[in-house]
Amino acid sequence: SYDPHLHHFPEGAIVHRDIKPTNILLNESGQAKLSDFGVSKLITPDFSHASTEIKGTTGYLDPEYFTVGKLTDASDVYSFGIVLLELISGQRAVIATLSGGAESIVYMAHVFM
Repeated sequence: SYDPHLHHFPEGAIVHRDIKPTNILLNESGQAKLSDFGVSKLITPDFSHASTEIKGTTGYLDPEYFTVGKLTDASDVYSFGIVLLELISGQRAVIATLSGGAESIVYMAHVFM
């Protein structure tokens, strides 16, 4: 289950903004470690979210963050959910369609559920 306290520090919440498989590394004991904090953002305790320039990788972006620019610690949770869908399905975050377009793995998961 999601524990919001894992993201929070006295200074605020650190939001990675680019959680994807290539930024999740395993150490020698198999523990997952996040890498590439180049676009991460600190959300201070006096704000529940930040309005900011959109950063991250297509296919992993939280729709609310992508469409409205509202960044919260839940944005990283959404991105991690995409990674889990990739692991479970064996598909990429963005799937090519027969018509030459592309669909989100989230849409495809809804179709098959």
